[in-house]
Amino acid sequence: MQTALLKPDTHLRIRYPVPRDGWIKYNVEADGVPVTTWVLDEEGLKEFNSGKKDVFSYYGGFVNRYKHHQELKLPFRGWWYLIIENRSQRDPAAVHYEVSG
Repeated sequence: MQTALLKPDTHLRIRYPVPRDGWIKYNVEADGVPVTTWVLDEEGLKEFNSGKKDVFSYYGGFVNRYKHHQELKLPFRGWWYLIIENRSQRDPAAVHYEVSG
């Protein structure tokens, strides 16, 4: 597993190629505070980066959890993005993450 430290009110964006069969799997574990995950395509990433409070174009993820695990089949080709977001305004989060597929 890889590890990253997210300062308060920041996020980590990681880009991956969509596998031929479309299946992906990821695990995220957070220490300190719970985090939010998003599985996005290019359109969803634009929505996320626009600064709007909510993102409606997403394919997976969980809100405000310490442990995230998901397996899903993406219905598109190209790139997908895993966003790990620390929504805390004052506390950092150490995150450990692993992606396959």
